[in-house]
Amino acid sequence: MTDFKALNAFLSDYLFSSDMLDFPSDNDRVRYPRGIHCYVLCPVCGAKTSTEIIRGTRRFKSWQCGHLSSSSPLDYFMLSSGIKDISEGIKRAEELRNEKGVPFEEKHSANQHRDDESEALRKKNLEFAEKVFSNRDYKLTENYLKLRGIDFSLLPESIQCDVAYASNLKQISQATGKAFHVSGVIFRNRYQEEVSYTLRKTENGKYVRDGFRVLQIGKILPFGLPGTANSKIVAITEGAFDCLSLYTVGLPTISISGVANVRKVPSFIPSSCTDVVLALDNDEAVIRATEELREILRNTKYQSHTVRIGEGKDVNEWIQRNPQSLMDSVKEIIKEVTDYEEDSCWNTY
Repeated sequence: MTDFKALNAFLSDYLFSSDMLDFPSDNDRVRYPRGIHCYVLCPVCGAKTSTEIIRGTRRFKSWQCGHLSSSSPLDYFMLSSGIKDISEGIKRAEELRNEKGVPFEEKHSANQHRDDESEALRKKNLEFAEKVFSNRDYKLTENYLKLRGIDFSLLPESIQCDVAYASNLKQISQATGKAFHVSGVIFRNRYQEEVSYTLRKTENGKYVRDGFRVLQIGKILPFGLPGTANSKIVAITEGAFDCLSLYTVGLPTISISGVANVRKVPSFIPSSCTDVVLALDNDEAVIRATEELREILRNTKYQSHTVRIGEGKDVNEWIQRNPQSLMDSVKEIIKEVTDYEEDSCWNTY
């Protein structure tokens, strides 16, 4: 059986040492082997704008092109080498690994001190984020969510406790070691025993849509899992605001925090679930991810249903523009799969 983690760890180093990785700047090239977030150009479209940040540790990095939904060094290796068959890609990568052994150990040993420093900073940033929840202002959180069309009082307690507004969150840059402060809505993401945070930046109380707008603190984990316990129907969205929007109208929802997590969705769904509602964004890359997810679910016990975004590009824009339309669409799906009973949450708007 192929050890994909070990193989990807090898390829992470091999791609860099063989100059197969194409970086948009010298700064990104320097940051990569140090395990710091950086950018790499897509081997297919060649554009930085369509390639998300490399995430992970020194020994394992993931790569994602927004157009292709690829997500590992093996994906990058296959695309760069013109290999289309996964078994052929694994075979070629294993041959390289056996030929070279486990390379670069001397380089990694030299970087161990820097890795220890990065891990210490990561833990410190997680501590800063957690303090937001122990000292949060519920009214401030409620008022901001209202601007996004979300009624905080309608969210289940298990979800309310994982949302807060940070007016001045302190973080330390892993690249420079310098402290900076940022404001916005912070989501506490939970999966099994792991916890991470995602902050959606605001300026002067308004959501930032351009430039730096998302701060990931720790691993990329799903948001909303605690509210899905024992649910028969669970919705899947890309973003956390979309997740909250569906919770507002009574539908337990999981935000997968990006299309790179599409293949992990079955592991996020509770065992009580029978039907999965797909409500991902209405743009080209995510539509392809929805099709991929639908195919994945076809091979599971779950029945899949799709919410067609009625207005705007996602569920959150939809609830801001026409909440009644969103509720009507969700009602129709619930009627299809459950013994529907009128609930007070449908009469909110």
